[in-house]
Amino acid sequence: MRAKGEKPVMKKKHRVIWTILIVICAAVFLVSGGMLLHYGLEYHQIESENQQVAQLLEQEPTQEQIDALPEQAQEEAAVPYATNSDFVGSITVPNTVIHYAVVQTTDNDKYLHTSFYGAYSRLGTVFADYRCQITPEGMSDNTILYGHNANNGSFFHELTNYTSASYAQSHSTVEFDTIYQDQTYVVIGAFLADPNATGADVFDYQNYIDFSQRDFNTFKEQITQRSYFHPSVEWDETDHYLTLSTCDYDINNGRIVVVARALREGESAGSVTYTDNTNQRMPDVWYNSRNMDNPFI
Repeated sequence: MRAKGEKPVMKKKHRVIWTILIVICAAVFLVSGGMLLHYGLEYHQIESENQQVAQLLEQEPTQEQIDALPEQAQEEAAVPYATNSDFVGSITVPNTVIHYAVVQTTDNDKYLHTSFYGAYSRLGTVFADYRCQITPEGMSDNTILYGHNANNGSFFHELTNYTSASYAQSHSTVEFDTIYQDQTYVVIGAFLADPNATGADVFDYQNYIDFSQRDFNTFKEQITQRSYFHPSVEWDETDHYLTLSTCDYDINNGRIVVVARALREGESAGSVTYTDNTNQRMPDVWYNSRNMDNPFI
């Protein structure tokens, strides 16, 4: 038999518990809402800056800005170069949102989280590997550009679509206009990479910048095996290459990498066709996550 007064005490305890739960839920809601608002405002600011930088790429320079350019630089580079002397060019993938200024400095860390204007930015700026040569005399055998895979679809996010021959067919060219020369490239491959790979699974694509014959043979063999598709055009050690790299979340700390070669004299990008790679090599961790054996090791 219950003692008198026990029931009100239990009700009071229940009310206290419910009150605590409501307070916790409200706090979680407010914190989550605040974070979403913060990220939304941050993305808005970044997008606004991206539009400003895009306008810089199109502005007519003053004579003072032209005079401040490095020797042999193109006049159209004068306005963005005057804004940031680390500016080395612009990257464009037609029919995508990818149209960004490219910078280069003495390391690969600074512009991971630094805007074109020099302020902190979670999405940073597209940058060239510090080891690559971008000079009036020419460029490295392979120029590597890095950009974030942004959740709002900006920067290099659309590179993650290069997983089929059909997408490559409709997005077959990349334009990299440096401060010294304009160059169009034709896409020759795209693959998923694991920076943490070991042993026979290793392909350090980011270290293939200037080729020996042996280096190029490995470079071509690995891309041919790993690419989602194959192009109809030839490519060899006499060509110059452009590699675009961004994060990919199909594997832990993964990268999606798109490789293109410079158009040869008299060549038209419209003549290239693509076929899907039906025997594609993926990183070892990709097979492990699916309980599959890696047939290439």
